[in-house]
Amino acid sequence: MPDIPLSKIHANPKNPRRVITLEMIDNMAASLDAVGLKNDIKLNVLPDGSYELISGHIRFAGAQRLGWETISAELLALTPDEAELVGLIDNQTTQMHWLDWVLAMEKMNMGPGKLKQQQIADKLRFSVGRVNNALKVAKGLTPASRDLIFHRVKISGPDKAGSEKPIRALASLLTPEQVEKALPVLLDRNLSETQSKGLANHVKAGNPPETYGKPNPALKATQAGVSTISPTSGDSSKSEVPSLTFLEVLQAFLTLVILWLAWKAVVWIIHLL
Repeated sequence: MPDIPLSKIHANPKNPRRVITLEMIDNMAASLDAVGLKNDIKLNVLPDGSYELISGHIRFAGAQRLGWETISAELLALTPDEAELVGLIDNQTTQMHWLDWVLAMEKMNMGPGKLKQQQIADKLRFSVGRVNNALKVAKGLTPASRDLIFHRVKISGPDKAGSEKPIRALASLLTPEQVEKALPVLLDRNLSETQSKGLANHVKAGNPPETYGKPNPALKATQAGVSTISPTSGDSSKSEVPSLTFLEVLQAFLTLVILWLAWKAVVWIIHLL
């Protein structure tokens, strides 16, 4: 494979992999410095003699970090659509962010080719179920929601910016506008799939997303009011039921026994007469 000057290589503006962090580049630079380049990058040859990256953006960035002047590359002559597909397939061997995959599949489904789910699955070597789930997520995310996820990835890292299943649970139960309002709560609290369903039901019931999982102030006040009602603050039309002590009950019982004995004695005396 030829060695191509880094100065002649341009990043692909249609690179499906938007999530590239400084940590990824640092780790790649350390790997390149330790063992060298094991897999050549792929370049598309442009009419002006320059080259556009098809796959290997992190390897290219790592080489730049190390100050390399050239890098080994496989040269191809592909159309933009073909180059994008090759880039996606190559990224299957790497940890491309789940939202990058979602947007790539949405583009294949909604773009000029309007590929069906089975066609997308065949091209990307995914199951139809995987494609179907991705399109469900895409349908539920507004541009603002997508930007928020990518922003969280940049500031917190991929592992702390929400995973696909909880967000899909939210998107399957709410409108895109509701998802946009509830998404910050999901991301801030790092909710699980089950918790996300609970959040969605909470929002569908007309509650603000921020109150999910928190005590209801109105209910708490009502409960507090009930517990502090005094005997004189209730309904005055209802009579109070007096409470009797044990001694008072015992005294009443003994009085009845004495009266019964007295009555029996009177009956006995009358009978003797």
